[in-house]
Amino acid sequence: MSTLLPIIAYLLLSLLISRYLGRRFSDGLHEDKAKRFFIGGRFLNGPLLALTLVATYTSASSFIGGPGAAYHIGLGWVWLALIQVPVAMLTLGVLGPKFLSLKTQHATLIEWLDQRFGHPWLSRLAVLSLILGFVAMITVQFIGGARLFAGVSGINYEIGLAIFVLTVLAYTLTGGFRAVTTTDAVQGVVMLLGVLMLLFAILARPDFSAKLGQLASHKPALFTPMGDGQLLGWPMMLSFWVLICFGTMGLPHTVVRLLAVKDSQALRRGMLWGTLISALMTLIPHLCGFFGRALYPDLTVPDKIMPTLIGGLFSPWVAGIFLAAPIAAVMSSVDSMLLQSAVTFIRDAWVRERNRQGKKEVAATVQLALTRVAMVVISALAAWWAMSPPKMIVWLNLAAFGALQAVFLWPVIAGLFMPKISGNAAFAAMLTGLISYLLLLNAGTLPWRVHPIVPSLLLSILAMLLCRTLARYRHK
Repeated sequence: MSTLLPIIAYLLLSLLISRYLGRRFSDGLHEDKAKRFFIGGRFLNGPLLALTLVATYTSASSFIGGPGAAYHIGLGWVWLALIQVPVAMLTLGVLGPKFLSLKTQHATLIEWLDQRFGHPWLSRLAVLSLILGFVAMITVQFIGGARLFAGVSGINYEIGLAIFVLTVLAYTLTGGFRAVTTTDAVQGVVMLLGVLMLLFAILARPDFSAKLGQLASHKPALFTPMGDGQLLGWPMMLSFWVLICFGTMGLPHTVVRLLAVKDSQALRRGMLWGTLISALMTLIPHLCGFFGRALYPDLTVPDKIMPTLIGGLFSPWVAGIFLAAPIAAVMSSVDSMLLQSAVTFIRDAWVRERNRQGKKEVAATVQLALTRVAMVVISALAAWWAMSPPKMIVWLNLAAFGALQAVFLWPVIAGLFMPKISGNAAFAAMLTGLISYLLLLNAGTLPWRVHPIVPSLLLSILAMLLCRTLARYRHK
């Protein structure tokens, strides 16, 4: 209980911040309250943009699954994880100026895709893919949050899951996009401070050097680039560069932040600060997971290494305070996904379908109420799936990452940089990417352990270009 009290205090503080921001930014908004709740206008400056982008991207996989993989595979996984450091520079530098130059303010990514391509089936497939992909990723976040509670405080997994789900729901329901991004930035600071202090605590252990030497003598493969059991190789690492770096330009929960960037100066500062923060928040947790193998070599569930380190290195009260860091990582991802998936279901699916049929416009208050109901339903579904967690969540999270990228990457890039790409061509890319990715994912291990995202993206862009070429010939 002494560990749980600081955790509850942190969660309540997050809730109070969200409520305050939700009330503050709802005052005086009469034009489209639903739209302001969903996107909040162009308000993200450089530091805020960097913190919310990195905090959203670093999730349970980064603070639970990633360290667990480093614990299991070795230093090679730490090296692999660092491939994602340029994410902020890539996303903000490549896509940011294009989104900033848009003349119309859009509330969601799918709203922009619908305006850009004008293809109803593209929008429907995008809605379905986003909701299913986010439900899978929200499930991963719930598993990570529940494991943190159970591993450090000693309560059982189900109670930890219930506390985490209810807290995330409570403060996501109240604040909207602006409150979510602002609290994400605060949680980004908490994450950075927490993992730095955890690393210092590990290195300060008097027996750490001796135990690390013992690990090197007993398991030398853990210190090689290929990892324990030669699980990693250059083809796999290069394919992961596509998955966790280049492909992030197709992740809806990172791209949607570009719709709220204040100006070009915010983009430049966001790239600088985002790259620095991403480097620290990628390297340190994964190093902690690897170093944890020396201190706790007998864990049967690798994902438990972070809560084990926190609970083992600190007193119960201090452990409760330090637990705020990985909890912040999980919450900062799940709130964004929960909000965006609910908004997509109500605004991009139901409301837009009514508009296509010429029905009466849905009032903003009704949209907000239904969005909150959708959040509760999506959370309940994800929590139900989280009741039977796998040993390592990193693979489930990466699978959902890849599915979203296979659907959205080329349509987003084509929509911004290729004005002659039609809705039919973009839809062909979406459909081909999704089907090929799901088939390859279920086909088993590919040669050289290449991730399915690589052939899926190749097939997707080929389908888009082929459709574009056929359209040219028809016009001739």
